[in-house]
Amino acid sequence: MSTNKKNGVLGWLGTAINDYLDRASDELLAPHVAWMETEVTRLKKSFDFAKAAEARRLSATDRELVAETLYRNYLCRCWQDARLSDRERELLAWLANNLGLPSAKVSELNERAAVDVFRKRLAQAFADGKLDDTEKAQLAEVAAACNRTVEGLMQTFCAKEGDDLLRNVFAGMASDGQLQREEWRQFRETMSLLGIPKDQALKAIRLPAQKLVEHTLADARSDDEITEREEQVLTSLLDNLIDDPRFAHYVRGEVAEVKEMQNLARGVLPSIASPNGVALRAGEIVHWAGRVEFERVRELANGPKVEKASGDLVVTDSRAIFESPGRSMELNHRRILAHYPFGSRIEIRSGGKGAGSYEFGNGGERAVAIWETAIRRANQTIVASDDKEVRRRITRDVRQRVWQKYGGRCAECNADTYLEFDHIIPVAKGGGNSETNVQLLCRNCNLAKSDNI
Repeated sequence: MSTNKKNGVLGWLGTAINDYLDRASDELLAPHVAWMETEVTRLKKSFDFAKAAEARRLSATDRELVAETLYRNYLCRCWQDARLSDRERELLAWLANNLGLPSAKVSELNERAAVDVFRKRLAQAFADGKLDDTEKAQLAEVAAACNRTVEGLMQTFCAKEGDDLLRNVFAGMASDGQLQREEWRQFRETMSLLGIPKDQALKAIRLPAQKLVEHTLADARSDDEITEREEQVLTSLLDNLIDDPRFAHYVRGEVAEVKEMQNLARGVLPSIASPNGVALRAGEIVHWAGRVEFERVRELANGPKVEKASGDLVVTDSRAIFESPGRSMELNHRRILAHYPFGSRIEIRSGGKGAGSYEFGNGGERAVAIWETAIRRANQTIVASDDKEVRRRITRDVRQRVWQKYGGRCAECNADTYLEFDHIIPVAKGGGNSETNVQLLCRNCNLAKSDNI
């Protein structure tokens, strides 16, 4: 057995034994505590804990435990109505003194009881996502009962379990995949009234906030477009809810990528500076340049021959130029007979040089789309979108049900980022937009599926 595993088993066993001993101790002390409570009720202010403990023949350790349990029981009774009257405060002060409890222990028990009541009041206040004047007054009363402010007690509460409450409240507001402006305003106001700093609140809601942004992003690009309004919503969510720069960078990158692909579908191509050493023609515009893996299969009399080469490819508005140590060639876009994209790879069919497969590697879908658009523009085959785009759009209620069905995770690999709504049976093959034909896939699984279709 490994040391880690042994420590884990021993640690669990030790915890189980301690829990058992604690329960056993409580059971042994219960009769003494019950008898003491009866004596307090009978004798009232004449009750003397020292004499009572002596009469019960309690050891020094048992005396401390009985005193603490007795005080805690009275605390619970006094707090039953979620407030402490002046009479109850006097009773608790007299009892603590009579029991001989140290002031530090009394403060600890008082605060623990107040925090427990505070938690319940806070949960009630958050039930509707906002804090009204009555609820504020109730929280202030609980805090004052242990000589604390609402802000001070909130800090104590948050340090222990407040983050869970904030997280659950926020998750409830965003459960429909949307966050209304008024909901967020009320949430912020409540945080401010409770004295919770913005950075602490953002840290507490980080996971559900990122889930909400991921959901909004998947919704926005479900039709391969991001409108100006959708981009504004995403930007607002990132600016107000997200405290993780890496996550914000990822989302903004996804938005930029979808917008670029959107432009490519409309025939709008990026323009970049010409790479060193490339001889361009007058007025020729470079749209993409980078490394590719070229492969061509030639059918010879003695069998197929595979040719491979690693090199640099430059895509311009009129041609593609490939350069490697052992091979140089160019492809005029107008002489390409057919092109077939497969994720980050594109198959080029041509009667001349350059026919073959070009693999662009990680993130190569963008390069493939640029080359395809350049070919279509050179051949003047880009036309306005037909009703196919309308037919493949998935309504928001269907997207919401699908998101909930898969729990915001990829149906294939359980990933929770780079998510996309996917038609199980493609629209081009007769698939519809109903909930039964839509699933949630991550980018990699979606591309892998496309390669197999």
